[in-house]
Amino acid sequence: MKINYLKTILLYLITLTIYLLFINIIYYFEIFTFKTIRILNYIFNLIMFFICGYKIASLEPKKGYLKGFIISTILIIIFTLISLIISKITFTSLVYYLSLITSSIIGGILGVTKKER
Repeated sequence: MKINYLKTILLYLITLTIYLLFINIIYYFEIFTFKTIRILNYIFNLIMFFICGYKIASLEPKKGYLKGFIISTILIIIFTLISLIISKITFTSLVYYLSLITSSIIGGILGVTKKER
């Protein structure tokens, strides 16, 4: 069970690394503005948290919302620790993290629902 969480976190981190390399190249060549990049980052993270919640819940038989919450909480703790090192946590970052947790919970609910069919 714990190995499923580690695999999902590793999948997220690998995908995030590839995405960041790609988005840095785009930003370096000034294809998009900084505001557009921020929106793309937000959408990417929402989708990835949804996928992580979906993946972990599809591996477990019940309580997809709880599995989605657990995986998102683990990732949010990692993000929070990095944020504390780099800058301070603001109200907007808390709203951002809450939306990511919600996305993962929805993915978890759909992952269990899909598995039951």
